[in-house]
Amino acid sequence: MQIYIADLDAYNNGYLKGEWIELPTENEEIENVIFRQSKSGQSDFAIHDYELPFEIGEYTDPFKINKLCETVKDLDLNIHLIEHLKYSYGIDFKNTDTYTLKSYLDNVYTIEASNNNEFAQNYMYEFYKELIEKLPWELSYSIDYETVFNKLQMTMNITKDPDKEIYYYSNN
Repeated sequence: MQIYIADLDAYNNGYLKGEWIELPTENEEIENVIFRQSKSGQSDFAIHDYELPFEIGEYTDPFKINKLCETVKDLDLNIHLIEHLKYSYGIDFKNTDTYTLKSYLDNVYTIEASNNNEFAQNYMYEFYKELIEKLPWELSYSIDYETVFNKLQMTMNITKDPDKEIYYYSNN
């Protein structure tokens, strides 16, 4: 996770002058970069680029971004899980404290699956294994997992993390 802090005076005069800073880091390091990129505090700075799992604006407080990056690192969050939290609970990641995020994360579950049908099958076996095993094999192999997935989507929020082949789900 990193941000590019640029000298606005240089930018307004037609050239790009700035510096990438890796986050999270010590606040003193952020202060030093801002100091170097704002002509010793004599001009303004902005964030002209970033590589983060959440959106920011060019005038977002770098210290707040650093704190958010600490939260991402501490809670092992990724862009897909952050999107799931936004979609499932309507949270504004940039304005939610770590304690609240942790309480939401307690209600997010994961199932490994490479596609929707596999998610539905794994979900069914996780919660209804005994019932499925009591069915005659002709019936248990005839379950339409595409329909099961569609029905599950009606009752819970499901987000796929394609990088890890994991689905996040929440029963809201």
